[in-house]
Amino acid sequence: MLVTLIFQLCALQTYASTDAPLGSSLALLWCIGNCILYVGVLTFCIIERRWLFADARTGTGINFIPFIKTSITIVTHLVVLLEALIARGVYRALDVRVASVDGALGHLTDRAVTSLARAQTHFRNKLLLFCAFCCAIELGILALVYSDPVQLALWCLTVPSLVIIRLKHLHHAYHIDRLTARFDILREQLESLVADGVSLGWPKPTEATAVPPKAQTSLTRWKMNGPSRPAVIVDSWTGLSTMKSPVSIGATSQVDRVPLLRMFVAKGTYLTLWHASKDLNGCCVYSQLANLLQNFIQCTCDLYSLYALLYLNQLDDIFAYILSIVATFTALGVALAACENCKNQVGQMGQLLYKRLHGDEADLLAKMLENFSLLLQHTPMSFSLGGFFDMDFVLLKEV
Repeated sequence: MLVTLIFQLCALQTYASTDAPLGSSLALLWCIGNCILYVGVLTFCIIERRWLFADARTGTGINFIPFIKTSITIVTHLVVLLEALIARGVYRALDVRVASVDGALGHLTDRAVTSLARAQTHFRNKLLLFCAFCCAIELGILALVYSDPVQLALWCLTVPSLVIIRLKHLHHAYHIDRLTARFDILREQLESLVADGVSLGWPKPTEATAVPPKAQTSLTRWKMNGPSRPAVIVDSWTGLSTMKSPVSIGATSQVDRVPLLRMFVAKGTYLTLWHASKDLNGCCVYSQLANLLQNFIQCTCDLYSLYALLYLNQLDDIFAYILSIVATFTALGVALAACENCKNQVGQMGQLLYKRLHGDEADLLAKMLENFSLLLQHTPMSFSLGGFFDMDFVLLKEV
């Protein structure tokens, strides 16, 4: 898969899959090699600081702003690589947990595979577009500014770290978009249940399979000693694979039972994805905190440099600083937009359930929807970095 390959080449993802040990080992060695390489780059920048960051105005000492920007950028790159090594097991468990709900979603609707493939294609296009945008900006900065050999050397040492830092935001957004695609399928199912009690992708009841007008209540039909006990064998919370066809079980019980079984699966799927989001919050804390620190320092240094250039009426280098700020905050905005989108999907699920909370006491589906609504209220979807920052658009305003 192209997305996975790009992240592995950037050493952001240190494993291939559970059934490809050779690919996982190669990705791990690649990440270790990148760590060693950039420890050497940081050491070189510190040793040669009087050559790389010489103050051209005085001829003595170093220019502090480019020195701190370069050092923090390379250190942040190292933190990202080291956390990819340390959290590789957590990321693998996250992948397994997210993939484990795909079978349940396939039972909920026959559109699940298509929807997930479409979401994957959408993110691939977004990633390729950002990579092209980032490369164009960096090449533009190179053409505008770095004609001096020392500046060119500094750009070559720094730009790989800048690109990886920005792609780390996209890597975070990738996992969030995977959750969002699955929440979107759940939301569609809840819309169907609220509308007519029939799941998308499941045959709607016809006159032959409709419930008779004088049918028993839902509670009576679900009694264990009743003659119309559901002929369903469920092997786990995802196990609807052994369920018989709607017609073979009996028209009266099956029409009411299908939405209930779908509701059970939807609730279990939501809980699994909710726990996956908590895993994601815990496996990229230090790298994203380092990224935010680097983004803040870069923005501060670039704005002060812009002020100085405007004060000295030296307008040639201004566009380079502006382009660098735009590229960095575009990557951060993509990650924050992914968080907002996922939270909105879960919020829409809660609103849909609230609309359906008006059934009689014997309506078992209404009771299950009410319980699901309470679950959504008490387990809201949120993305944070170790409790320090909430990942939403408010963070962008604060930065």
